[in-house]
Amino acid sequence: MESCNVAIFDLDGTLHFTEKALVPAINMAITDLGFPPAAAEDINALYGEPLEVFCRKLLDDTEENCTAFRDGVRKHQKNTLPVSGELYPGIHQMLQEISELGFTLAICSNAGMEYIELVTDSLGIRSMFSMLLGRDGHGSKTNRVNEIMRRTKSNLAVMIGDRYHDIEAAFENGIPSIGCEYGYGKSEEMDKADFSVNSPSEIPRIIKELMGKQS
Repeated sequence: MESCNVAIFDLDGTLHFTEKALVPAINMAITDLGFPPAAAEDINALYGEPLEVFCRKLLDDTEENCTAFRDGVRKHQKNTLPVSGELYPGIHQMLQEISELGFTLAICSNAGMEYIELVTDSLGIRSMFSMLLGRDGHGSKTNRVNEIMRRTKSNLAVMIGDRYHDIEAAFENGIPSIGCEYGYGKSEEMDKADFSVNSPSEIPRIIKELMGKQS
């Protein structure tokens, strides 16, 4: 692959308005196990974390329960995502604008590949991305961002996300970060981001600014 510029996106809370499909799927998995449903705000605070963390925070953290919980979420989200899944407003246009600036688009998420593919297929954006990387066998988010940069031989790379993992991965790879204030991270998680935005529509402007600094 020839060298290129690459925009690396987190998925949940950055592109995917996650609560629309995941709150019901998670609560169905919880109630299947005989536990009371969790408050939406407690679930929303965990997006970006592995399902093991959801289990520890929302359920009795036994191996048996966590295995059943993970299986239940995966089963129910296959139904809720096609019906209730949503992107944040303006995502399609934002991705198109960045692509037209000559950027390769990639997703780097702490979710598994099955979930990433389900979300991007259900919401009609999979074809816009040249690379998808999840947790499956690829180490930390820092390592996965580095892998995307290595594969694309990037001249300019930027990380866009809403949680501390995203900002840390950008910092540790020496690339700029754009913090998505509209997502699920607390405001202090975005404090170390190089830039911050309140809507997806603001992202192309920052990308153009970074391109100007590079030239």
